[in-house]
Amino acid sequence: MEDVAVEVLFMGSAQSRPPVVRVSDRAQAELRAGEALVIDWTGLAFCCAVAGEISLRPTTLKEAQRSSVYVPLWSGDGPLVFAHRRAYPMLVGRDIEVDCRRRLGIRSFSSSLPPDLGLRTSFGR
Repeated sequence: MEDVAVEVLFMGSAQSRPPVVRVSDRAQAELRAGEALVIDWTGLAFCCAVAGEISLRPTTLKEAQRSSVYVPLWSGDGPLVFAHRRAYPMLVGRDIEVDCRRRLGIRSFSSSLPPDLGLRTSFGR
């Protein structure tokens, strides 16, 4: 029984590293003064399960800092990045790359997170 407890503690500690976000030079250049990036959570319901979808978007720094829904992530010397409290557990232990491209003149921020991350974790994968 003692071996099982040690295993659980080890597994828990291995996943407790906070997420690290690296924002590319291009993405930093596209952020306007007073803006921050938010890894947001959109709740989805289907069948008998509730899941969510993660998205990346710019917002005002004031909105991100004032809201109790968002927690700050470590991004080194880069711009401020926040995550929705429901998305945060899925980000723990990950290194996240953020980039930005313009499409038809509109900024489009993207990340290295899998596109089905919210659904994947709700099914235990």
